[in-house]
Order: sequence, then structure tokens, then C-alpha cells
Amino acid sequence: MDGKTLNALSSAIFVSRCTLAGEAVDTDDKRIRASGLYPEWQEGKHAKGDIYNADGQTWECYQEYDNATYPDIRPGESAWYTFNRPLHGTSPETARPFVPVQGAHDMYRAGEYMVWTDGKVYRCKEDTNFSPEDYPQAWETDATEQQESGGEAE
Repeated sequence: MDGKTLNALSSAIFVSRCTLAGEAVDTDDKRIRASGLYPEWQEGKHAKGDIYNADGQTWECYQEYDNATYPDIRPGESAWYTFNRPLHGTSPETARPFVPVQGAHDMYRAGEYMVWTDGKVYRCKEDTNFSPEDYPQAWETDATEQQESGGEAE
């Protein structure tokens, strides 16, 4: 079984469990856990609230657009971030690679997690639009948490 199929299967199990418990998939963290069921982004019309995967992330369209009118709105292009925001996980398991913040709509909030370029998972300690490199006091790793609590770091 390939990774994409495994992700879709684990996402389907997660959504089924939510449904049986009477819960909605209504938070960024839950949407990331269900990400294997979302389509890959494709050119076309995109409505506010659409969710899709692109470039190893799960994204939400927060401003409607149509690629027939705006062909430069595509993953990796600067216009992409004006219309789409990456979802941020609230657990180490749902951490996704860091995406530089473009505005208030996609800033990292306290309690959210991401994977930095060093491969480590970081937890945001305070709302920030900066990376761990630019503003390290807003972020911590498991090793940082252990040091602060008196434990040994790796």
C-alpha cells in the first residue's frame, strides 16, 4: 500500500470516528487528520472554504478566485498566499512544514505545531508571524520543553 492510499484510509477512519461520535471535521487540526480525503489542488474556480492539498500542505481557500481570470494563482507563486492559507496542526502528529506567514490570516497561534527546516517539530508558544530562526522565543521543541522543566534534552 502506498503512502497516499494509507493516508486516505487513515483519514477515512478518522472521519468515520468523528461522525459516529457526532463531531464535525471543523478545525484545522481535524481537517489535517482528514487530509487524505481532500483532492489535490487543480486549476479552476475556487470558492471560499474549499480545502485541498498542494505542496505537502493542506490549504483552505479564504478568498474566491478563478484561474481562468487569475492564472498566476497557483501553488508556489506569490499570488497563491493572497487567496489560500495553510492549515496549522495543534498536535505534533498534525504538524506540517513551516510556511512563511503572509498576513494575519495565516499567522501561527499559540499551541500550533509545525516542522522546521531542521526536521524538528516546534510548538508555537505565542502568536507570531516569525519563524524559529527570526524569533526563537516564540517557539519550542520537545528538547526545549524538557530543559525548561528540568529534564534532560536529547
